[in-house]
Amino acid sequence: MIGERIRYLRQRKGYSLSRLAKEAEVSKTYLSNIDRGLQNNPSLHFLEKVAAKLGTSVEYLISDDFEKDMLNNKASSKGTIK
Repeated sequence: MIGERIRYLRQRKGYSLSRLAKEAEVSKTYLSNIDRGLQNNPSLHFLEKVAAKLGTSVEYLISDDFEKDMLNNKASSKGTIK
């Protein structure tokens, strides 16, 4: 779940895994494992570094608001929200 959120925001910013890992100063392998859901419990320190580079907060990454925004963005890109 957290990996899906990070991947979604990373892709929206146009960042590759390599770029985000380098800019956030985290392991590319570890970021990839989180991104693909192979590891599901990243440390707070990791999340803080990644969230900062994605222009968001850890709180937003783990909140229900993220799910709502993601659904609204998907729906609006299909033209279903008026």
